[in-house]
Order: sequence, then structure tokens, then C-alpha cells
Amino acid sequence: MGKNPKTYTQRRHAGLYKRVIERARDQGLTSQHRNIPLLEITGGAAQVRPAFNQQEVDYLLKYMQDWERFGRNQRSNHMRRLCRVYVEFLLGTGIRQGTESMPIRWKALQWHWIGEQRYLRIWVSGKTGPRYLIARHFVIEVLERLIAWQALPYANLDAVIEAKLDRRVFVFPEGDAPHSLDSVFERLMVESGLFKDAAGKNRTLYSLRHTYATFRLEEGVDIHTLAKQMGTSVGMIERHYSKLTPMLSAERLAG
Repeated sequence: MGKNPKTYTQRRHAGLYKRVIERARDQGLTSQHRNIPLLEITGGAAQVRPAFNQQEVDYLLKYMQDWERFGRNQRSNHMRRLCRVYVEFLLGTGIRQGTESMPIRWKALQWHWIGEQRYLRIWVSGKTGPRYLIARHFVIEVLERLIAWQALPYANLDAVIEAKLDRRVFVFPEGDAPHSLDSVFERLMVESGLFKDAAGKNRTLYSLRHTYATFRLEEGVDIHTLAKQMGTSVGMIERHYSKLTPMLSAERLAG
């Protein structure tokens, strides 16, 4: 894995491995009496992952407005402009960066109506299976800025959604896409002075997902709804964010 897995990761792998052994015994592929060693669980406890606070997010969003325009060359500028949109998209959806978000196509975007209010709904295929998620309202402006930059033949997001455009969202105007935006995001973090959090941990694109989760919990979104939105389990939310609970309930606890 390139790192020491945490206890919950080892427990999941050990459980799956045990099921494989049990299936092999049930099907007669190995003797019922043969002693087969099971996987040991030695990982460290889960820790709160690096995220951003609201002040840092506000600073980052403002910083990127100029940062995206001052690359070394056109390719660098393209990487920066796409990175800015990608960062805003991750902050506004809580989606996993990389394999879950980079393949998204415009046709996966839809309007979801509740009465007279519409919401941007996105069909996502993640590691826990396909799901719909609801984007924050500001993501609409972000995507319309991307549509204009890519010079798509549509006036706005409404037109793109109506056309069911079968084209990847996170690409350059020429239609090609970077393999990854991790390195350009790291440069953004270093240049903006936001690379390390208060505990000295390096921030990565995944920090945006944890920021999203933290903000939604602060707003009072229940963990069941948040788990559905983010394509994870309630247990995973509880493990990673349980330490935040006293802070999120500070007003009630101090009252």
C-alpha cells in the first residue's frame, strides 16, 4: 500500500481474507482440518485527517483567482485553471478526488427539483457503488466558468444538462486531461502557505473531502445523510470525526 494501514483497514482486509478461507473449506478446496494462518491486526488507531478551517478556505478561494493566471507557460496556466475549478468542485460536493471525480462526464449532471427550488444532482460511480450526490449551490457558477473556458457551444449549465453532453468535465479546452492534479495542488499549497495544518500534517486534495465533511457536520447535517452523500459508511464518519463532536456541540455543552 506504500504506507502502514490503520486498524480499521487491516480489520476489513482480515475479515475478507477469512471469508475466502471459509469459502474454500465449504467448497472442498482445502481440508476442514488444515490450519491456515489468519491475518494479524497491528495498525495504529485512526487519526483526524488534515482539513481546512473556514478562514483558510476563504483565503484559498481568493488566492486562486490570481494564482491561476500566473503559470510559467500556457500548459502551466491550463493546469492551474483546471486545478482551481477542481478544488472548488471538491469543496462543494465532498466527492473523492481522483478515480471518483476525474471521470465524471457532463451527462451525469441533472437538476433535482423540490417544489420551486432546484438543486444540482450528480450521478457518481464510486468504490461503494453508484450514487447521487447534491452539490452546493456555488458549484453551478464554478461549472459555468469552466464551460466558458472550455469554449463549449452552450450558453450555460442549463444547456449542457439539456444536451446530455457525453464529454468529461475536467479537461483542458483542447479536450485532453491531466493524469492527476496532485502535483499542481501541492504547488498551490506551498505557494499559498497552506501546505501544513496546525498539527504539521501535509494537506492533499483529499483534505478537501475532509473539509467538506467537517463543515457539513458543523452545520448540523446528520451523519446518516452525510454518509450517503459522500459514499461511505456511518461507521467511517464516526471513526474519523468523533473527536470533533464536543467542539461541534460546544454551545449546548457550555450552556
